[in-house]
Amino acid sequence: MKRIVSLFLALSAAALLLCSGVRTAWAAGPMPGNGRPYYIKVNRALNTVTVYGLDGEGYYTVPVKAMICSVGRDGHATPTGTYSMGGKWPWVHMLDNSYGQYVSQIRGNILFHSVCYTSRDPSTLMTFEYNALGERASLGCVRLQSGDAKWIYDNCARGTKITVYDDYDSPGPLGKPGRTVDFITESMDNGWDPTDPRENNPWHELLAMPYSDVGLNMWYYGDVKYVHQAGLMAGTGEALFSPDAVVTYRDMAETLYRMSGGEEGGAMDWAAEQGFLEGIAAGGFAPDGQISRQALVTMLYRYETDYLGRTADSMAVSGFKDGNAVRSYAQTAMGWAIKSGLIQGTSAGTLQPTSPASRAQLAVILHRYDLL
Repeated sequence: MKRIVSLFLALSAAALLLCSGVRTAWAAGPMPGNGRPYYIKVNRALNTVTVYGLDGEGYYTVPVKAMICSVGRDGHATPTGTYSMGGKWPWVHMLDNSYGQYVSQIRGNILFHSVCYTSRDPSTLMTFEYNALGERASLGCVRLQSGDAKWIYDNCARGTKITVYDDYDSPGPLGKPGRTVDFITESMDNGWDPTDPRENNPWHELLAMPYSDVGLNMWYYGDVKYVHQAGLMAGTGEALFSPDAVVTYRDMAETLYRMSGGEEGGAMDWAAEQGFLEGIAAGGFAPDGQISRQALVTMLYRYETDYLGRTADSMAVSGFKDGNAVRSYAQTAMGWAIKSGLIQGTSAGTLQPTSPASRAQLAVILHRYDLL
């Protein structure tokens, strides 16, 4: 009998160790796909949510979207661990008699939801709670801008994996976004979350851009707004920005030409004269061909150092799994972009230097470059 009990205990311990090992692997390395398009990580330490999509090998390593959030304040800590998304509700009555909308369940009464309202009415926003986004402020839930909460509500089905963790060194590969409106003052307060997608939200007119394909709830909204207002990137016609379209060599040359104060026309000739295109593509390239991440970054680096004459610190790229795929001409430039925070590697430790860059990604890089 003792042998049977001992064998049972041993098997139970082994099973626990195996399960623990799986959880540890998921926390420390890439999360394998589970039939859902996305995986969500909440960095409790820096109040940031990062959504990942699947790579070609079936792991969630591709950063898709980052969101500012507020996790549990002192005495009401949001629990760490890995969970599966449960129920969803358009509105939920909260413990403190407030209301949250676009609610997705993390575990039990720990939820993703919008910043709170005083009633089930989107014009009754508790504005001081919106202004607290990015700091620990909730009773344990993960509060989000309304548009971000709706994105999770709409796009992340039941069973989506969610990991809550602490990392004080990095918010995640896409950084920590700011609030769409940095601080809503008393005179600005109209009772609405600036990102609420409803048509009658008065913020839409105040924050409107001329692009119908760039909404307030999109992760790159603030970056596209910046490049539009700064005149660095033009639309693609018919009131479109085409955020998912790939950047061409001509696009990048025109952007740098605008940054230099140049007028319309002649951007490719100017870029060639400045040496921005030298050695980038063996055997030449088509001006309207898609530009790789490493080529785009190299052109920006040469603008920074050769054209503006600034000193730019760099770092080795050999620590990344695909660091050997970075061409010799781009080694220093990619190292500068990483060290400066203009680009980040994926959660799988790759740089994807040969992948094309999208127009939304270029807008993000240019906005970060302006903040250096």
